[in-house]
Formats: sequence, C-alpha cells, structure tokens
Amino acid sequence: MKLAVVSDSHYAIDKLEKFLEFLKREGIEHLAHAGDFVTDGAVELFRRFPELNCYIAIGNCDFGESIQMMRQMPRVMIDSVVYFQLEGKNFAISHKEGIAQRALKDQPVDVFFHGHTHRTRIDDHMYPMIINPGSLMDGHGFLLLDLPSLTIDRRFRFD
Repeated sequence: MKLAVVSDSHYAIDKLEKFLEFLKREGIEHLAHAGDFVTDGAVELFRRFPELNCYIAIGNCDFGESIQMMRQMPRVMIDSVVYFQLEGKNFAISHKEGIAQRALKDQPVDVFFHGHTHRTRIDDHMYPMIINPGSLMDGHGFLLLDLPSLTIDRRFRFD
C-alpha cells in the first residue's frame, strides 16, 4: 500500500489534476494533502476521484464554502489537524509545522506531515518522522510513502 503526500497546490489546478490522475492510474487510494489546496475548481476536481481516501489539513489560504463542501464528501477527512492510521502506522497532518505535534502530544504518531514553507523537508532519520513534501505548485513534486515500511519515493513527474 502507498500513501501519496503533497502540499501547497494553490492555483496549480492543472498539476493537481495530473497528480490525481496519476494516483488513479497507479491504484493509489490514500492521499495526504498538507494544506493550501483551495482554488477555483479544486472541489469539483476532488469529486472526480471518489475512490481516493483524502486526509487534508486546512491551510492558511483555505477558507470559505469549499472546506464545508469537502467535509461532505464521504472519503475526506479535513481539519486543521488530521490524525489517521494505515497499515498499523499512525499519521498526523497539519499545514504548519508544530501544530499537529502540540495537538497530539499524547497520541502515538509515526509520521508528522506539514506544508506551508514550500520547501521539501524529509527527516526520516528521526522518530517520529517529519515530512514536508514541498509545494506542488512550485514544482517540488510529491512523495509516495510505502506502507508499512515508511520508505519514501520522491517524484517530480506524473508518468
């Protein structure tokens, strides 16, 4: 099983669409988005991929009706901090670093995801791991996390 990790797609709806199409083509059913996803067409785009289980942190650029619309989708967990489990591993995601760590200080967490800085950070030598996939909008690509091994595959292309 793989978990796709992305952040800060902002106005790059074309890149987000190619990314989601790649996930469908590859049979990847779990997506962690570390925030700043809302732009015109984002909600409609996510609706086209109902097979995806989405764990989405609300970013500082995410607001308005789109968040409520995403909350109504059956396979979407969206909040300022999202805690989820897959393949025996515990994950937490927030847009800014430290928010999930403070909110879940008493919970077991194997990996913390965050975004916001638009800079990739992979601290996979630490426990818990801390990962910022960088900005999809800025061309930093995305990460595929193999579960349960937590092996990271960094990708820049959608083919």
